[in-house]
Amino acid sequence: MALYSGVTGKITTKVGSAAAVTLLHMSTWNVSLSKNMVEVTSFGSDYAENIPGIKKWTAKADGTADFASTSGQAELQSLFESGGVLTASFYLDDNTYFSGSCYITDLTIDHDAAGAAKVSISIAGSGAATLTVPSQPGT
Repeated sequence: MALYSGVTGKITTKVGSAAAVTLLHMSTWNVSLSKNMVEVTSFGSDYAENIPGIKKWTAKADGTADFASTSGQAELQSLFESGGVLTASFYLDDNTYFSGSCYITDLTIDHDAAGAAKVSISIAGSGAATLTVPSQPGT
């Protein structure tokens, strides 16, 4: 059984053929996979049936704002403005991660006098998010 901790987690982003960049100073992330259900009804039936429809994925990341050129956050702001596509990977550990092409849908910067500036990024997947897991011996 694999147990994951924040120590092993990370986020990387990649634009085009450039090398992947680790997104620095992010403290939380989540990836949400969802499926639309299509309701099928029939004359004379008392209950509707549901069948799986289109799937989609979204993701969010939150952390301390750092728009220095080496943090990766400045590139996300640029992609938000241009509408450019990126590949984001969300790591549970070095060998287990979700990855996919996506767009930045929301970029929020919060700042207050009592704390550090925060950044929140929301992402909409384009196509499937793939899960990569380490191969098991004998498989």
